Amino acid sequence: MNKILTLPFLIIISFLTFGNSTKLKTVNETEYEKNLNTASQLYLEKKKIPEFILIKLVPENYTEFGLYYGTTEPDHKLGKTDFFYDTTRLIFEQVTSEKNSEFYLPSLNLASFADGEYAEEFIEYLELIINTDKEKFCKSLSRIKYKNRNPIKYYSELNKCE
Repeated sequence: MNKILTLPFLIIISFLTFGNSTKLKTVNETEYEKNLNTASQLYLEKKKIPEFILIKLVPENYTEFGLYYGTTEPDHKLGKTDFFYDTTRLIFEQVTSEKNSEFYLPSLNLASFADGEYAEEFIEYLELIINTDKEKFCKSLSRIKYKNRNPIKYYSELNKCE
């Protein structure tokens, strides 16, 4: 009799645990992931991504960059879109075209992730930013997280920044 009652009890407990684990995943979603999901949804709906969301797409570390660049993978919901390329272009153009100073440091930080197939475009924007005001670029280096990585390091040395 005791064994008969134990089985339904274990089944109920396992469902409760499973339900809580799905909630836990949502709770543990980082601010970066939430922002990326919001930007993704707006992009898929062909709506303009507001500046306050766009600026938060700039990754602060390699983990966040992995999530951002992961949107180019074929099995990602954005894999067949140009989300990564379009949003990085929008971020860089906030500095190069719109002259939005709030995006200056984030653009330099984004450029520090230049690598692989997208590196050329990142470097082209970085050169535009630097050529606009080399002194400002040099003064900003202390606030760039990955300043000792190329291409930031290369351009720092090329422009003889101290």
